[in-house]
Amino acid sequence: MKKITALAAALVLCAAHASAYENSYAGYSVKDGQPYYKLEAKKVYAYTNISSKKAYQNEEDLKNTAVNIVNYYTAEDMEQILGEKFSTAYFDAEYEKLALLERSQLNLKTVPAPLLELDKYAEHDSNGNLTIQSKVLKEKLEKLTPLIKTGKIAGKKAITISYLYKQGDVLVKIDTSLVSANDRLYLLSTVNTDQDLYAPKKDEKDADTDADIDDIDTDEESDENDEAKTEPKNAASVKKEMEKALEVENVFVRDVPAETMQRFDKAHTDLLKGFKAFAPTSTPKAISFTDAAAGKSVQLPDDWFYGQLNLKYKDKGTFYLTLASSMKEMQEVAANTDYDSVYSVLAIPQADPEYQKKVTELYSSGARNVLQHWNHLLITASVDNITDAEIKELLSTPVANRLAVESFISEGLQRLKGFSNEYFALKDYKTNFDFTQEKALIGINADTDLLKDFAYNNKILLSCNQKAATAMLFIKKTDVETEKALEQQLNEWHF
Repeated sequence: MKKITALAAALVLCAAHASAYENSYAGYSVKDGQPYYKLEAKKVYAYTNISSKKAYQNEEDLKNTAVNIVNYYTAEDMEQILGEKFSTAYFDAEYEKLALLERSQLNLKTVPAPLLELDKYAEHDSNGNLTIQSKVLKEKLEKLTPLIKTGKIAGKKAITISYLYKQGDVLVKIDTSLVSANDRLYLLSTVNTDQDLYAPKKDEKDADTDADIDDIDTDEESDENDEAKTEPKNAASVKKEMEKALEVENVFVRDVPAETMQRFDKAHTDLLKGFKAFAPTSTPKAISFTDAAAGKSVQLPDDWFYGQLNLKYKDKGTFYLTLASSMKEMQEVAANTDYDSVYSVLAIPQADPEYQKKVTELYSSGARNVLQHWNHLLITASVDNITDAEIKELLSTPVANRLAVESFISEGLQRLKGFSNEYFALKDYKTNFDFTQEKALIGINADTDLLKDFAYNNKILLSCNQKAATAMLFIKKTDVETEKALEQQLNEWHF
């Protein structure tokens, strides 16, 4: 009986561990419930509160998806942010100071509170972190009035900053709770949305449709009127329209249905309930991802991140899609993206006789800004539980099918090489084909030029067996060094 009890306990522990993310160096774990999407970098972990098993099986569940984000900061990080020494004792003192103000019904902003100056955290993002308050959302959040409160959530002292706002037809709530343990600070954030509250009602949609029908031109006079109305827009006016569409507006709790607020609050409370802090280890956590369908794991360089989509379809297997790259490179790309060029493209009327030329020139200019900072990109995709008859046919006659596939791909690559122009050029390529009755492998190694000045090496691996299929694409600049360990792992990305 004791053995059975011990075995049951072990199984429970294994199951609990399987549905939790742990970063021993950061000193925390969080129950993520095998999310259908997750993102991990050196100092951030984000995931959806919908599991891979439920995603896309219930449209209502997907509409109510919340995104949870955990950021952590060491005492050294916090000293750089605050300009003074940080410890959990420091956090507790700040917590008590703010709690006293709250009990006295005073505004928590009446005294200096360095911990609440979240824009300083955003400035620290270049060190491998990425917060809600950074880059795109920063300007929007500055226009909103946050609600700041203290209190214990799931037994943890938490200073919580909340934003409740409307953007377009969507209601958004962002909760960020600051908690501390072992002289580290953790930002636990939940982003909730509701797409129903402000959605146009059915009769409004019908009215819009009727109005569109009434506006249809039926004679030459109306055509002339339309031409007079459709004056060319400039980049500034397009930018203004885009900004207006993305404007944010404060929303009061009293104006939101109680059940919606309860759902929002539960999502954030669940995050804190599933969060556990413990004594950190001295060994940094390696950033790595696993593709269960391919049966492969890849350990990434220290400054990389990955995002993984994991969908489990009932009786149809599991689909994995993973994208990985350098966090620093992606932040540099974002910082150097010329958004004014985007607005300029949108402002060009399609009736302009040089429309295509102008669009191409502007896109090329924007792409050049991106490519100057973008050196690496890794994409993998896999699916298991294959029942496709074509796959089985491919493996049943390996010799004949290899010849057919090799001929098709080689002919396509040769044509692509001849198609080369000033925007894209296939310079050289090598192929490898290995077909047996157990598996099939297609390997392509190609050198390309983008916009003439940017040379990339592209490695493509496609493989399948009787149960699964997988694909891998790795793009890197030819003049940039890549960790040998990473390249070795990618060379083995096949069955």
